[in-house]
Amino acid sequence: MPQGSYQANVLGRVEWSVANERVVAHSVDGGPCRFKPQSPVLEGQLLGNVLVGQLTLCLEGPSCPSLGTVPVLAVYSTEDRSLTAYVRPQAGCQVPGLGKGGLLVLQPAEAVSAQAPVRGGVARLRTEKRNTEAAKEALERGNQLLGKKDWSGSAAEFERSITLDDRNWVAFFGLGTAWLMRGQAQDSIDALNRARLLNPRESSIHYNLACAYSRLGDKKQALASLGQAVKLGFAITEGSQDAELDRLLSSDGAFLNKYLGLLQQAVANNKASAGRRQQTGP
Repeated sequence: MPQGSYQANVLGRVEWSVANERVVAHSVDGGPCRFKPQSPVLEGQLLGNVLVGQLTLCLEGPSCPSLGTVPVLAVYSTEDRSLTAYVRPQAGCQVPGLGKGGLLVLQPAEAVSAQAPVRGGVARLRTEKRNTEAAKEALERGNQLLGKKDWSGSAAEFERSITLDDRNWVAFFGLGTAWLMRGQAQDSIDALNRARLLNPRESSIHYNLACAYSRLGDKKQALASLGQAVKLGFAITEGSQDAELDRLLSSDGAFLNKYLGLLQQAVANNKASAGRRQQTGP
């Protein structure tokens, strides 16, 4: 059975324990859903190498709760000690950061560290001692460097701002944007999801999420995030859409009509909001 620390993009780091003949995974770092420390996020019974239980995830959708519990059937591999499941949330709901087809893979934390020794992502950023003024100054420097297309410099300042105050969605948004421009798509998604949880109605967060998912080739999540952005009023000028997002969603007939409709609506939003501040993606 799984033991010790495990990790998955949509859950963060979890710790397994056994309670009343059931295996339970408790959140360690909160993950992108910002679970309470030690809260159970996955529990069930192991029948041979199959875990039958329930999984708690953050959800998005017009009529979806921010957190939801879904049934899960996961297969445990004795070779690499990973757990693999296909997650199906309730109709109309999406799970931010979930892989193609609902694929969820939980791996031992040491295996994840060995695969990506230089990648810490947003989960490593913690506010030890809050200092809102210093956080604001770092945020301003980050925004200035972002405007100059200094992606590494801006990312460092946004990280500093978060370690001084992790309640500001703008810092997570800036960090996610900088990471996106540096080619760190999954790290970008993690940071943007933190921004989204702090300010779910900011359309530019959802648009940049769409761009990040497009870098991973995830058409379904890219289209869903774009749809949410447009629904919240995201506006662009004609011809200024993200090139990679446009290439991905225009290349598949199953997505093309929906994508073009959303693109037209985003342009219409821009015309309707003439005179107001324009929102732009990366």
